Amino acid sequence: MINGFRAFTKTWTFKILMGILALSFVVVGGSQLDVLSAASGNSVIKAGSREVSAQDFSKAFDNYKKGAQEQSGKAVTNEEAVNEGLHVRILEEMASMESLSSYLEKAGIKPSAKMVVDQISKYPMFFNSITNRFDKDKYTQFLGQQGLTETKFEQLIRDDIAANHFGNAAAAGLKLPRVYGALAASFGMESRDVSLFILSPSNVEQPAQPNDAQLTAFYNENKERLRRPEFRQFSLVTFAPKDLMASITIDEAELKKRYEFKRDTLSQAETRTLVQISAKDAKAAAAAEAALKAGQSPEAAAKAAGGEVVNYDNKPKTAIPDKKIADAAFSLASGAVSAPIQGDLGYAVVKVVSITAGSVPSFDAVKPQLTEEYRQEKATEIVYERVEAFEKARGAGDSIEAAAKKLNLSMVNLPPMTAEGQAVNGQNYAQFAPVIKVAFDQPKGGKSEVQELGNGEYFAVRVNEVVPSEVPALDQVKPQMVQAYMQQKMMDAIRIKADTLSERLRKGEDFKAVAASVKAPVETLKGLDRQTGQQKVGPQIAARVFSAKKGDTFNAQASEFAYVLGRVDTVTAPEANSANVNSVLAQRGLTQATFRDVEDMSRSSTRALLKTKTYPQTAIKALGVTPPAKTDTPASTEKK
Repeated sequence: MINGFRAFTKTWTFKILMGILALSFVVVGGSQLDVLSAASGNSVIKAGSREVSAQDFSKAFDNYKKGAQEQSGKAVTNEEAVNEGLHVRILEEMASMESLSSYLEKAGIKPSAKMVVDQISKYPMFFNSITNRFDKDKYTQFLGQQGLTETKFEQLIRDDIAANHFGNAAAAGLKLPRVYGALAASFGMESRDVSLFILSPSNVEQPAQPNDAQLTAFYNENKERLRRPEFRQFSLVTFAPKDLMASITIDEAELKKRYEFKRDTLSQAETRTLVQISAKDAKAAAAAEAALKAGQSPEAAAKAAGGEVVNYDNKPKTAIPDKKIADAAFSLASGAVSAPIQGDLGYAVVKVVSITAGSVPSFDAVKPQLTEEYRQEKATEIVYERVEAFEKARGAGDSIEAAAKKLNLSMVNLPPMTAEGQAVNGQNYAQFAPVIKVAFDQPKGGKSEVQELGNGEYFAVRVNEVVPSEVPALDQVKPQMVQAYMQQKMMDAIRIKADTLSERLRKGEDFKAVAASVKAPVETLKGLDRQTGQQKVGPQIAARVFSAKKGDTFNAQASEFAYVLGRVDTVTAPEANSANVNSVLAQRGLTQATFRDVEDMSRSSTRALLKTKTYPQTAIKALGVTPPAKTDTPASTEKK
């Protein structure tokens, strides 16, 4: 699992995911820095005027780890992640992003409030599913779930817009010389003819069975690889609203009260398509008004007023940032032009192009939604009551079974499993990582308090059995060890034979004659190219084929019990017309790769300019792991 994490953090997918984490969770701009965090010296990153607190880093780390665990189906502890340096990878990526954002802000690249509002209004998660318009309640709920204020979230959006604008400007006109594409196309389309023969167990002598001394030595060499992990068997009591929703009786009168209460939020607001022309003063605004009323285009009117055109396409009143302009625009008739308006952000004139009347959904139309909400709330209330009653019963001396039975709660005995959720029956329970962690924090016979699982769900566990980690004795695994010994010796024999035959080929012996000496048939593959080579012969053999010159011989492991010996017979350059067509595609690919390099350089350069510092030990403490006993000095001051 840890190796998978390490490999994943080296990919571009990881960098994209880190960008999403920065936007969706906790990377905080300098202007919104928690004063208490700064004062207590618990920052993990300092990039110019910006700092990231230990708490914010911990949230980002947990959310990344959670997503990775869900994708892999395996759990990993913070201790394991820290031991493998995952915290440093995430810390470094966050430091690079903060450095670029801080530098762009210092350079004056600051998106306007309107751009931020427009961007937020595009997120589907903030829209009401019935009215299909921006829902402030959903927006506030999301921020609360992520531990963000509106100011912090808007700073994240502002950073994202600034970085995109900077990236687009840097990429504008970026195009590598076509000769680069031609070279890449020629390289990629080159084909080769190759002769191959395979060495397998049938081409070497069979190894002898091990004696006791040999088997004991082999067992001792591989003892730790045989270690069985600790297993725990535990009982689980759950409290979940979803288990109760079907039994909730619907109160029709209550639904109608909800409908009346939420009528405004359920309604489809009136929307308007309009044009807004900004102006530097009242005189310029009057000129724009006159131009619009005279039938001139908005662009011409804006030019006359020295302002800019802002279009609103079928937007509700709440989508217009300036309240005074919004009030004026929604008081006009269709086709009307306003008088000069002195808004909060300056003067403006608006023209209403069209009006779409608002609507109020009927009770029957929204009844399914209201019913679902009612059931969810009532079920959640019952869960809270049951949790309190369960804890009260436990406090009075009841066992977990007695308390669960008294409240008609389900209690299940889970099969023995490892800390990663792997059960002895082969089933994987990694999706229940929080439950498993609590179980592994308890001793044998230990009973947990009621724990929150999220989404209104709770649980409690009792550990029934603990099977310690152990290495099985040789007598317990003797047949398997004999088999493993024989396989190892067979693989060694094949490898040694492959090396011996390769040496004969290098000395000039005939390829077919060497193959015949071990009774291996020779196969010739013609027209092998880089695009299809890996599919036809596998990545290891393809790598050897295309790294060799004409006439060179090689050997490569093809599988656990097979080696391939080969010779490159011919090397053929691509046909000119095909190479010319593919050079265009190759040129685009190289341009994109170069832009990624520019992006990396932008981040690393801003780190150097700002002398960005990271504090890994503080980050480790934030994850609940005990760091080495030393002062947390900056790990990097000028990352290049």
